[in-house]
Amino acid sequence: MTGPAVSSPHEVTDPAAVALLAHDRTRRVLGAFLGREQTVAGVARETGLDLRVVYRDVQALRRAGLLCVTREQARAGRPVKVYSARADDLFVDARHLPPQAGEGQAAALDALFHHAAEREFRRALSDFAPGWGLRIYATPDAPGFAVLEGPRSARPLSPLDEWQGPPARMLSGTPTARLSAAQVAEVQRDLILLMRKVAEFSAANAGTGQPVLLRLGLAPLTEDELRNLHR
Repeated sequence: MTGPAVSSPHEVTDPAAVALLAHDRTRRVLGAFLGREQTVAGVARETGLDLRVVYRDVQALRRAGLLCVTREQARAGRPVKVYSARADDLFVDARHLPPQAGEGQAAALDALFHHAAEREFRRALSDFAPGWGLRIYATPDAPGFAVLEGPRSARPLSPLDEWQGPPARMLSGTPTARLSAAQVAEVQRDLILLMRKVAEFSAANAGTGQPVLLRLGLAPLTEDELRNLHR
């Protein structure tokens, strides 16, 4: 036996439509019309967006061919238009997306992460009695010295071997490494499992607990990029 046929998504290539689908808010508005009929007022209630903003977005989506009027509801005065999406499954090839699509949000998340991590680290430092700072000491190996960030009593260890810092509720690191293709795939799986674990914890907490931002990434470097990083 074969399962039900899976329809292919409708590919969007028109630049105006692509620009709307690359924008978070207009994509959110369009989502309210996927697979069902809806009015402008209904979408405003569901999304919490201003009615005038939703109306402008709906008109833009309609001009781009992504929405259409399916019927009108009679009422006292002017009838209410009911809209639906022209297709309930859409696809935009990444090559058609504007270069800035997603970059603004990623930059905002990076800035928020570093701000929140620095704030938490400073809070932890203020509560850390032994004192924290930079330790610069002589070593027999080139270049003849090493720098250690930590408390006065910190032992020279790799940051991945043992955490020696104040008891902060944050962790930030950008280690570089040389990995095989198989090892990269294994690390990717581990990071995905970690994100799933965090999502499961959050769902179980049902809105309670400390809000946190988890930033994970793994990106291949060129040899020149690696050399420049360590200059």
